[in-house]
Amino acid sequence: MRRFICLAASLTLQASVALAQDAPAEAENPVAKRHYTFHELFFDEQDGKLDVSNYLAKGGLVPIPIIITEPAVDQGLGFVAQFISWPDGTKDTLTRRMLGGARTGNGSYGYGYFQSGTVLDGRLNYKFGLGQGELTIAAYPGGLAIPVEYTTTFDYGVFGSVLWELPDSRFSIGPLIDIRKTETRLSLPASLPVIAPDLTRTLKTAALGIGLHFDNRDNPLTPTKGANVYLNAKFNDGTFGSDRDFQVYDLEGYYFSSFAPRWRYGARLAVNAVRGDTPFNVMPAIDTRGVPSNRYQGETILNTEFEVTRELGDRWSVLGFVAAGRADAGDSRFFKDSGFIYSGGAGLRYRIARKLGLDAGMDVAIGPEDTIVYFQFGHAWSRGMD
Repeated sequence: MRRFICLAASLTLQASVALAQDAPAEAENPVAKRHYTFHELFFDEQDGKLDVSNYLAKGGLVPIPIIITEPAVDQGLGFVAQFISWPDGTKDTLTRRMLGGARTGNGSYGYGYFQSGTVLDGRLNYKFGLGQGELTIAAYPGGLAIPVEYTTTFDYGVFGSVLWELPDSRFSIGPLIDIRKTETRLSLPASLPVIAPDLTRTLKTAALGIGLHFDNRDNPLTPTKGANVYLNAKFNDGTFGSDRDFQVYDLEGYYFSSFAPRWRYGARLAVNAVRGDTPFNVMPAIDTRGVPSNRYQGETILNTEFEVTRELGDRWSVLGFVAAGRADAGDSRFFKDSGFIYSGGAGLRYRIARKLGLDAGMDVAIGPEDTIVYFQFGHAWSRGMD
């Protein structure tokens, strides 16, 4: 449910940040120009090519379609309406409000509300969201090729963070919350004893945690240099109202640079782990291009990707990428170690918003089981980055 909203918002969430942060001089500041003709909204005034910088810069209501190509949920469509406002054109006054939803081919759906902004002259950044939904997806017990399909109904989900920017640094730190009420059932009448305690019952999880983040990317949309690193730790405990005591840890790092004119690269390293009495459907999974969602799960997941991009001109670029992931089952009796899972592929990008540095395009990824096509707005890692 939360993933649907995050996928839908990936374009407008980061676009509004790019508009407001590190704005160039008045003549180039897309926020400074308040009135546009229809042609100016969708075509660049410099080269006359298709460009949506001014359309996103005008703020107000920005409708965004969702295109889900994930085979694990049989693709899908949706819609997000976002309202952007920033009175003086700086990130210190930027507020984003989004309402949207999506539905997939296998009947999964999700809808919700998300808001982010700043207070205290931009030093305190907040995000929160809430929603409902239902997700039908498969697990692969014991690493077998035969899937076990299950459905999780989210009666509600609430998540949020408040991060304080440390003075004279790119670091921020603050508390996190994640509260959910769910019910999980197998699509098959047979039951598996090892996960029986997680099925056909209402389960409430409630976590408090802390996040430490670092970000010095030149652009949150399609970064060309800099790093984004964060450590999040969330603790589900009966003290907070959780029915299960378990912990969720996420350590992720992204780095971008170049090695020659018109050649740039990016690297990603992520470690996602759970410990304690973790419900089977909360277990993390390998999450790289070319690997279906939820295919390889375990208590500790390692994801790595490396990407090289060649700029063909001011608008077009091509890229190639390789990825490797590993799932360690740990103490889980439902999953088993996956070993290293490899994938790779190529993509094509078009700079759809020059002033924002936003690329859009398509990737074709070849994995161990299938070939998967992804439509991208911003970087392919945008959903994972801070």
